[in-house]
Amino acid sequence: MAGESDPTEVFDLASNETRRAILRALADAYREDPADPWVEYSDLQSAAGVRDNGNFNYHLDRLDGLAVDAADGYRLSRVGMEVVSTIASGVLDPDWTWGPVDAPGTCLYCDNPARLQYADGVLWLTCGDGDHEAGLSVPPSLLESHPDDEVPELVGFLENRWGELTRKGICSECSGPVEGRIEYGGVGPDHHYYHGECDRCGFHHGIPVGLFLVSHAAVVAFHYDHGVDVRATPFWTLDFCTPGSETVVSEDPFRVRVDAEQDGETLSVTLDRSGTVVETERTTAGE
Repeated sequence: MAGESDPTEVFDLASNETRRAILRALADAYREDPADPWVEYSDLQSAAGVRDNGNFNYHLDRLDGLAVDAADGYRLSRVGMEVVSTIASGVLDPDWTWGPVDAPGTCLYCDNPARLQYADGVLWLTCGDGDHEAGLSVPPSLLESHPDDEVPELVGFLENRWGELTRKGICSECSGPVEGRIEYGGVGPDHHYYHGECDRCGFHHGIPVGLFLVSHAAVVAFHYDHGVDVRATPFWTLDFCTPGSETVVSEDPFRVRVDAEQDGETLSVTLDRSGTVVETERTTAGE
């Protein structure tokens, strides 16, 4: 029977500057040649910038599990790569800021221009009104490594994927199981939204009904037929994703409908309380 593990130990391991330098050196070797990422002892010590052998050996030994030791030298383990990637994403830096940057479309809750701003570990979609903010799970690495004018589309892609994962019952934060239902209320003007809770990490997902449906096959196909790649479109520019645009068509049993319009044609998608799509219908103007 395996002993109990402590996955939080990696935070202690990665908190040391010398150990982070060793991990970065191993990551650099992998980037340069993923087919042969092995680094010999002396080369690794030099790359990490550690002169004292005893100090280097101590920290290298502490990285057992994050680095693999073999005849060819050292390389990152899969867990080590996850640690390096997480650090590189910037999500662990609470002081990192970015923006504000103008975004296409208007605020989700009013007609003022939308903008994006990263602070306190969250990318905020806002108009500047503190009551009109929507928090988006976007890492600093994306914001820092792309031109500002490309960011909104990339953010839209990530958030649309977030809606898809939640609809599939997968937590976007830890990949644990998510269970939820359509509720009424939410941030800003009251509206219907999907509220899901992850049983593994405890993260709560609150998603406007429209965003919850963006990646549904019927929605994707409808927009594709009209020349729109809805998966890469910032969701706040889509009218059917606006909180409050949904329509309750039945209370018992509960049914809520979302209508997407393109070029005189309307796609109506109806959900039950659990968020399951129970009906789709396409109609043209005049029918």
